[in-house]
Amino acid sequence: MGSQKVKFTVATSTTEQQEDTEKEIAPFYIDLTKLTGPNLAHLREVGLLAEDGFEVRLLREKHVKYLTGGLEKLGSGYVSLDASRPWIAYWCLHGLDLLEAAPVEMMPRIVDTLGRFQNATGGFGGGPAQISHGAPTYASCLALLLIAPSYPKAYDAIDRRSIYKWFLSMKRPNGGFMMHDDGETDVRASYTVIAIAKLLNLLTPELMEGVAEYILQCQTYEGGFGGEPGNECHGGYAYCAVAALQIMGKLGMCDLEGLKGWISRRQMGFEGGFAGRANKLVDGCYSFWQGGAMAIVDAYEGDMTEGGFGTGVTEYVAEVGEEGADVSATTEAKGPISGELSFDQAALQRYTLLCGQHVEGGLRDKPSKARDFYHSCYSLSGLSVSQHGSSKDGVPLVYGDARTNVLKPTHECFNIRVDRVEKARERFKDDVCNHDDLIS
Repeated sequence: MGSQKVKFTVATSTTEQQEDTEKEIAPFYIDLTKLTGPNLAHLREVGLLAEDGFEVRLLREKHVKYLTGGLEKLGSGYVSLDASRPWIAYWCLHGLDLLEAAPVEMMPRIVDTLGRFQNATGGFGGGPAQISHGAPTYASCLALLLIAPSYPKAYDAIDRRSIYKWFLSMKRPNGGFMMHDDGETDVRASYTVIAIAKLLNLLTPELMEGVAEYILQCQTYEGGFGGEPGNECHGGYAYCAVAALQIMGKLGMCDLEGLKGWISRRQMGFEGGFAGRANKLVDGCYSFWQGGAMAIVDAYEGDMTEGGFGTGVTEYVAEVGEEGADVSATTEAKGPISGELSFDQAALQRYTLLCGQHVEGGLRDKPSKARDFYHSCYSLSGLSVSQHGSSKDGVPLVYGDARTNVLKPTHECFNIRVDRVEKARERFKDDVCNHDDLIS
């Protein structure tokens, strides 16, 4: 696919780490069509290659098993993530939803569990009796909204009125929001409030006042966004800034040219995946943080949004793998393809499929790292964005075996399935979102 290793003239610890990473990745990018004997048989046995060809495959069944396990009893090694229980639920549920394997039988228990994390004063904590915090509030609401189409009681588990009041109590005079009472103010907090408020039909003028102006202060000379004004730009914070601005209809206020340039420079030329910051290493989670941010900008510039935010994707209904199915696909043998997004979509998919997948299920940062639920969620999310992105005709762009690799479309601004967003908007469209009524 034309990948080239970086050549450095001056050695530093940064260049040495980059060279080591490229050496780590290189064995995964051999010409698969030239494999023979035991090596070929092994890759087909574990499911990474199609039995009737050389197309790389998404290990769907293994990922489903791994993510389902995350919703069951976890080992003692997860005790340090006690305050991240809503995140674990969201990461696993969203990954399963993209794979079309939602655990319907587990949904009542999940809704009951998440309901115990909600505080009477508004918002969700990381667990029972923990203080309300923007991050678990975001994760809990997303988890409930992606469950709700199959288990409608999940909608009723969200106390919209108390969440709105809590959001207002977190608002600061500079236009930003605190993550929790007496906590830090940054663009993560702004995004979590704006995203959930939009989904719950709570996005009032009072809530949005000054938010865009605060976020714009976080854009740096490089073009990306930092967590706070004056901070170095970072992929996760950049996504939060871009998505929040788009939801509010304010994306055009930022330096879009600089932003696109910064995101483009984060896609690694040899690996094909994204890094989070300048002079940092590739990491599978940035497939979504950077790829999703670029997809939002592309959708905005292509005027394919609706109502100030949204996606241009259309549901893909063809039976992939069926003769005559309308699918774009590529392998090393067929050569590269290009999509409509402003990054190399096929290269990103290749990195995810060849370097990100653990053969026993789950996805990871890079081959030397362990699999985990976080990287599984955001690697699959980035894979979905790179397949569907801002497609105008609903035809996904697929690297590898189109019979197994197509995921459901995720919404670039919220990162739950597009149809889950539409259901939430329909459910809450008639519910009062007048400021005076909500605070009474």
